[in-house]
Amino acid sequence: MQFICIGMRRYVIVIGLLLCCFVSLGQKQKKGVDFRLWEDSLINLREQVMNGASETERLSRNEDFMYLMENVLQMEGSFKFGWDSVKNFSVVISPDKLFKIFTWYIIKDDYSYENFGFLQVYNASRKHYDVIPLYDKRYSIDYPKTYVGNHNRWYGAVYYKVIPVESGEKTYYTLLGWNGNDLFTNEKIIEVLHFKNDMTPVFGANIFKKYTEKCSRVIISYSKDATMSLNYEYQSYNVGTGKRDPKTKQVIYDKVYAKMIVFDELIPMDEGVPDLPAFMVPESSLNQGFVLEKGKWLFVKSVNRRNPDKDMPNYQHKTRQIYVPNH
Repeated sequence: MQFICIGMRRYVIVIGLLLCCFVSLGQKQKKGVDFRLWEDSLINLREQVMNGASETERLSRNEDFMYLMENVLQMEGSFKFGWDSVKNFSVVISPDKLFKIFTWYIIKDDYSYENFGFLQVYNASRKHYDVIPLYDKRYSIDYPKTYVGNHNRWYGAVYYKVIPVESGEKTYYTLLGWNGNDLFTNEKIIEVLHFKNDMTPVFGANIFKKYTEKCSRVIISYSKDATMSLNYEYQSYNVGTGKRDPKTKQVIYDKVYAKMIVFDELIPMDEGVPDLPAFMVPESSLNQGFVLEKGKWLFVKSVNRRNPDKDMPNYQHKTRQIYVPNH
């Protein structure tokens, strides 16, 4: 019976797609496909996924959601659509408009999170947008912090920011994301996406310098009860000048201002508790980050995360209505 219900839902989706094509033809393609209708359909279907009574139902509805989204993203003109009304899944576009990445999650019955997504990327050799599904395979990756591989072993996350990094003739796209992980911990992710010549996506890259550990992506695990900040913003940090104050003999530092990735430093929630992710919480007065240096992300141990005390270059921050988990 369940198989029949799933089949019927897929049948309805297919009929909807055909009706859309017929409507477009009836209008003699004067306006093309109205993607706002498909946006509303996906938002409503995503709502059904989130409100499913059981894990089985949520996963089943999610298959319908993915089926519909894949078909919509394969329609001509879909890449130009803004997805401005979406709030229950994330849609992020790279600044150079090479790709869009769609991501979302499902909460399972054991309170762990499973992430899903699609990568829509322009393939110049084919003059076509490839649509690549993303399935969360983080539990099958032996060394997730150093692993580099294609989309078939994706370390799942819900992304909310893309930062291009030029390194030689290669462009690395740094993705900021969130993962609900499990019952005890959340994660903030600094992922790296780049492409082979045939536009096959590759996740992970060794572009992090002087971090606390060698990594191809940064995974920060912290207590489920905490809220952690991970943003790309204009802040400052101190750099030693190599000189000393003649009176105090202390090292003189210059304050350097730059756009950088900034995040809270983690500390144990109480004295004497184990140094484990489930007991680590952000200390908002202590901040760390990464600043770009010659195509690499250089780790900065201490960031002055506050309003600068001198004039800064004009920078206008434009917000978008996208889905960003508040954790």
